[in-house]
Amino acid sequence: MEFTKKNLLSLLKENIEEMAMKYGDDDDGSRPHGDVTRPLSTGDTPLKKIPFPQTGDENTNFQELLASERYKQVVSNVRNYTGINTPLTGDSNIMPLAQMMMTAHNQIIQTENEHRGELEQLAIELVMKEMKIPEGAYQFDAKIVGMGEIDMSDFNREIQQQPNIEPVDIEKDLMDELETMTLEKAKRRMMNAMGQGIAEKGHYMYLLVPDRIREITGSENLIAQYGILMSINDSLYWQLSDETMKQMMGGEGGGGSVGGKQQVRRNTTPPTIIARGINFPILVHELIKGIVEAFKLKGRPKDAEGNEDNEKWSEISDSEDTLEKEIWDIRLGPPIWDRIRNQYPEDILTDDDKVELQNYLITTIFELKAKPFLVFMKEVLKGTESGQRLMNELMEGIDQMFRDQDYQDAIDAFNDDLNDVVEDTDNNELKKFLKDLNIGLLDDDGLDDLLGPGIRRPDDDNQ
Repeated sequence: MEFTKKNLLSLLKENIEEMAMKYGDDDDGSRPHGDVTRPLSTGDTPLKKIPFPQTGDENTNFQELLASERYKQVVSNVRNYTGINTPLTGDSNIMPLAQMMMTAHNQIIQTENEHRGELEQLAIELVMKEMKIPEGAYQFDAKIVGMGEIDMSDFNREIQQQPNIEPVDIEKDLMDELETMTLEKAKRRMMNAMGQGIAEKGHYMYLLVPDRIREITGSENLIAQYGILMSINDSLYWQLSDETMKQMMGGEGGGGSVGGKQQVRRNTTPPTIIARGINFPILVHELIKGIVEAFKLKGRPKDAEGNEDNEKWSEISDSEDTLEKEIWDIRLGPPIWDRIRNQYPEDILTDDDKVELQNYLITTIFELKAKPFLVFMKEVLKGTESGQRLMNELMEGIDQMFRDQDYQDAIDAFNDDLNDVVEDTDNNELKKFLKDLNIGLLDDDGLDDLLGPGIRRPDDDNQ
């Protein structure tokens, strides 16, 4: 066989797509859509801003590793809740699952319709209990609403900005990215992915209160319908093309609609978590997202006086809080969060008296300045000794603070240790990461300016 340039390019394309993810020994032949595997193979997703660790495997990048972990969970859930064992291969055989999902959706609406108020209150109680939210910390405005009743006017900015796809000037596009790429945007990207990962458990938290749901609705089938709906819904983010997903969510003239939305209203005392969902599991999911968004407020950029930098925040939000990027957060956020949570000290996961400390821990992590935040998360995601040590040091300080003990020594130890890790990383992985994104077109002084100073102690802020 004579190999032409066309033949070689075709073979390379096939090999790249095949290397995009690993499916393990229990591979059943299921494969995501090419719109998912192609950008994963090159790392060209909205999460490319995050300085992920190296995998040690030249054929697999870290996003591919995360995707492999999550995709196995998604396929397994579809198998468990639907009983269908046919391989999922892109969108070619998704129609039977989509029909099953719509049947479940219609039955759920019919069953929930007369019991919305009670289910809304149960959702609030469930989320507060599981997330250890103290009474009076927030007000809640939670509603189960109909399809099409959720305002999406500020949810599709990315799609609306370019309704017609025009050829782009690659060099100009690259220079625009160089001008707008900041560590703050990378931090927001990471926090958004973490938030989706934390909230994903809300899809299945109905399993914690099945008796209450049966008591409220009188239905013996609703729990099973929830499982069918949510497991298939999760799979669509992997099996459908990007264009189809955007159309389903109301973009590009598709006429679709989102299933839920949340907002934090800070001008009330206490702040109000507003959540809307088209059914109970999605409402729970949105309530968790709302609480996490309240935690994430601590991570907004600050000006020299320590106040929120609203101008910078507006630019970051416009860039990162978009529909297309949320789709990728939903795909990769859960395995990111699994890895972070696996580094939590065991006692705050199992000791009822300490579980609440998880909220203080994640909020404190969000408060870190952008560079040390990204370095810390890189070490934790990779599961390094440094990541585990830093997590334990930070948790020790929070635990002492929570018990009204002198915590400054522990916090100082964490700050000093993280400073050392940041300094060791500056000239290695973070610079390599930024150069891989063509930020390396700057000289070393320019890179140092972009990376900025390390983490500071509170008493350094006025210096």
